[in-house]
Amino acid sequence: MTGSDASGRLSYGLAALMGLAAVLGLVGAEVVAGTGGLWRHTGTDQSQNLSGHLAFQADAWRWPLLFTQQLFWPQGLSAAMTDSNPLVSLLGKAVAAPLAGHPVNLLGAWIGACWLLQPVAAVYALRGFGVPAGWRGVAAAGAAGALALLWPAMLFRLGHVNLLGHFLLLAALALAARAVLRPARLPFLPSVAVLTLAILTHPYNFLFAAAVLAAPLLRRHPGGRAGWWREAGRFLPILALPVGLFRVLSGSTGGADRGYGYYSMDLLSPVWPQLSGLFGGAVLDGTGGAYEGFNYLGAGALLLLAVALALGWWRGWRAGLPLLVLGAGLTAVAVTPRAYAGGVLVLPLPAWPWDQVFGIVRASGRAFWPVGYMLLLAPLAWLARRLPMRALGPLLVVAVGLQAADAWPLLRQAHHRLAEGETGLPPLPVLPEGMVLFRTAPVCPAPGPASSVVERARLQAVRQGAALADIRASRQPRWFNCESGLSDALELPLRAGEVRLLLEPATAALRPAALGDGVECRSQGEAVLCARGLALAGEALPPGTTLPEARLPEALGTGWVRAEGLAWSEGPRATLLFRNPGPPRRLRLMLEGVGRRAGEARAAELRVNDAEPVPLLLPDLAETVVELEVPSGPVRLAFDLFRPVDPGARGLAAPVRRAGLRLRGVE
Repeated sequence: MTGSDASGRLSYGLAALMGLAAVLGLVGAEVVAGTGGLWRHTGTDQSQNLSGHLAFQADAWRWPLLFTQQLFWPQGLSAAMTDSNPLVSLLGKAVAAPLAGHPVNLLGAWIGACWLLQPVAAVYALRGFGVPAGWRGVAAAGAAGALALLWPAMLFRLGHVNLLGHFLLLAALALAARAVLRPARLPFLPSVAVLTLAILTHPYNFLFAAAVLAAPLLRRHPGGRAGWWREAGRFLPILALPVGLFRVLSGSTGGADRGYGYYSMDLLSPVWPQLSGLFGGAVLDGTGGAYEGFNYLGAGALLLLAVALALGWWRGWRAGLPLLVLGAGLTAVAVTPRAYAGGVLVLPLPAWPWDQVFGIVRASGRAFWPVGYMLLLAPLAWLARRLPMRALGPLLVVAVGLQAADAWPLLRQAHHRLAEGETGLPPLPVLPEGMVLFRTAPVCPAPGPASSVVERARLQAVRQGAALADIRASRQPRWFNCESGLSDALELPLRAGEVRLLLEPATAALRPAALGDGVECRSQGEAVLCARGLALAGEALPPGTTLPEARLPEALGTGWVRAEGLAWSEGPRATLLFRNPGPPRRLRLMLEGVGRRAGEARAAELRVNDAEPVPLLLPDLAETVVELEVPSGPVRLAFDLFRPVDPGARGLAAPVRRAGLRLRGVE
């Protein structure tokens, strides 16, 4: 065995021991087992992730494989859209849940794997930049593993457990560095494996790993233009295979979202002390969302970078030019055209058209993660080659010590959060046993106490075996909107075994009579629970006024503005609420469509209670008579209107800004 082989094995062994120590000392066995404080007192994002993870396991297998009807029942949703780590969720459903006889939380095992593999992947990436054999290489590997475990950007990420997979970014960096610096071809199977694992854990892991693996395409190819095209053609299936697999499993590839330019990185974030144990400092956040761009490198990493620059590391920039260009590009994406420095706007360029290109990278500040690791490992490898052991050893000891002291507040905070979970959480209402369906209002609460209560209550409902009629998703289904969801929660008659949780301001709009016969509503503090056929705790609410019969204007529900004898719809949903005191009977509606353009028919859907929707095509501004049968008891008619139009833009005098139809009468 050569000296290089021996030092390599020693380096990886040392890194594995570091990772194991982090799992046992920082994460803890209870968290890995899915039962620790982190899972008992979950934050908003963790509640969302775990709800999707457990609900997916509770359902039967469907196609696509990641699809489940337990989320957004009955339409269903892919578990990938709740950031529930598709890879771990598939393992849970296929292996753990059948063995245990119930859904099993494997997200703790994922956290343990991330901390175990973080130093190992750091050593793999370090060796990709080239380290000498012998003790200098082992010392550099030990420092790389320790600094990777003390990496501020990772310690800061406990709120998003699936984004702890930084080892995938390091593995991609290792493959790209070997291909660029040797130079060599990008290995096909390892590259596909890294990207497959990345896309099956979180889209951001995939996007950043794929960007890093594209670095070899930025070099001057020895075969000229034809050789470059061959390399690009070889890279295309490396990207396409993981994306195709994800599309087959989930039925979706996600899409763009708003937020590019808001969740950015401050230009000074990598070098300016933030949450530092040595210098203090708050997170640089000039936008209100730039905490997503927290990328402070730490005092130890900055020391190594400064020493390497002082000794001339920068003179070899040509060899790593593709990585340098890649780093500059990712930094530009992270900073966005509206650049801040020290919390002050210094480059007020418009986001357009870049938000159209990078809209999928909503939290763009995270794009700097691979660049941060490059700024740690490339100079560290260079110093290991350049310095003798008598100089390298003390430098690395000082660097690791400074990094540990600097990261101590984040390390302590991470340990406390893993052991105890979130602190200061608002209390949850007591949910009844025997639930089969759970719905909330508000459906899309703004960040704050209400959002925490809603997401944690959804998780509790899933743990009690209920399906969720609504859930916060990273990319909401195209058919969903918050207004219609709120309308369903307030007006749709309850099914047997269904529970609804209402918080302010939804409680002020509650009409218990609309929720059906045999429904009981009780208050628990600031929350109201309504259920049918289940025993609720709390103080009983009065039944309220009964619903009117089917006549105007008394039967108008939400989403209407009445003017000059006409009821104009306002927004994507308008409803009628009334009571049919007798047997099922026919109802006649006199409607007029309001098309997006003059003469264009209005497409809509009409739903009676929770029955299947009936498609409608209403001529523009011409009366149409629609007849349908309504059941006895409380009735909710919901008109869903796709892309309502501003009547003023068509020259129509109207009391609304988002119209889809006009209601003339009900018989």
